[in-house]
Amino acid sequence: MTDKGVSIVISTGTEEKMVMLGVLTQTAVNLGMPLRIFVTGTALPLFLKDGYKKEPIVPKGFEGYMKQLRDGLQKIKFEGWHELLQNSVKDGDVKVYVCSLMSSALNIQKKDLDPMVEDIVGATNFMIQSAENQIITL
Repeated sequence: MTDKGVSIVISTGTEEKMVMLGVLTQTAVNLGMPLRIFVTGTALPLFLKDGYKKEPIVPKGFEGYMKQLRDGLQKIKFEGWHELLQNSVKDGDVKVYVCSLMSSALNIQKKDLDPMVEDIVGATNFMIQSAENQIITL
């Protein structure tokens, strides 16, 4: 395992960003890289218990593209972002955190979140954990 890690901030719960989150997470695990994920914004509802079963947000004007993407992913038997992330948390050094500000504003508690979520933390905590990491924003 390498000491150099990656941190991902996911703030938009659109389907293509959730797919990218799953792919980047699995890639980090395959490369032996520690990974920290900070969930905020419109991505947060997808990390509630069974939140992954909800339809991700479709950006206005991209409805046709998103249908084409969804059909294409189904055709190639893509596992899905949630399964990739869940397996990565189980198999690698991956921690998923939810933003404390957003959680407070939406009255969300740890018990409301997907079991893969490690904890609810503030941005300061996440930035301290990510100080040595490359940060990717989705």
